[in-house]
Amino acid sequence: MKTMTSIIFSMALIYFLICAALYFFQEKFIFFPPQAQENAYHLVKKNEIVFTSIDEKTAGWNINNNAGANKTVIYFGGNAEDVIYFNEEAKQYKVKQSIAFNHPGYGKSTGTPSQKSLYKNALDSYDWALKEYNLQPQNIIVVGRSLGSSVATYLAVNRKIAGLILITPFDSIKNIAKKHYKYFPVSILIKHPFPTAYYISQVSVPVLMLAAEKDEIISEDNLKNLMKHVKNNANLIVYKNVSHNTIQNHINYYVEINLFINSLNELN
Repeated sequence: MKTMTSIIFSMALIYFLICAALYFFQEKFIFFPPQAQENAYHLVKKNEIVFTSIDEKTAGWNINNNAGANKTVIYFGGNAEDVIYFNEEAKQYKVKQSIAFNHPGYGKSTGTPSQKSLYKNALDSYDWALKEYNLQPQNIIVVGRSLGSSVATYLAVNRKIAGLILITPFDSIKNIAKKHYKYFPVSILIKHPFPTAYYISQVSVPVLMLAAEKDEIISEDNLKNLMKHVKNNANLIVYKNVSHNTIQNHINYYVEINLFINSLNELN
């Protein structure tokens, strides 16, 4: 009897310790901030921009495309993504300019990544860009990829914009974590739920969502749950034969993005 009690106690202790580890070290499982690669940064140094908010530096790039256009893209990248590489991708966007900011702790941006810091950084980035480049809200398109899709959605609720583009979006980090940690009380433990579904229900501007059929990170259930919360102004396109990290390789990827941008031009 004592042996059985000891086994039960040991198992309970191990379970508690795992829960404690998931709570106190969850940032290691959620955020994967890349380090700045100086050789890559040197190649696009002319596009570098930076601003400071409450002693933290946000680093990014301003990529000029077409002076005759009137739309500006503000881009927020995915997890483990340094948006320096958006310098090349932005050339495909038929807009006046594209502005990409790294999340706190990513690349040359200082600070510590968290739901709170990423959401706040998005608002600060928007406010700074409007003032710095004398932009009008009706000419701003916010784009978010993967983790950045939650950041972009939060921004769309709290600031005026023309439209929202979400690439490989998800309903919440909490729901994704529940699938990976089925036997643990994730709802209680998680500190960074990133509730995209909650915020997207409040978005009133047109939304384009691009998803990958073979997404190995965002499940079909996560996407379906997100769609339950969107309004009638959202359009979802699921591309076949691409994954979470290769969706941009689909032949229609930039075509759909630019069609969406053109539709916003027609609304103005």
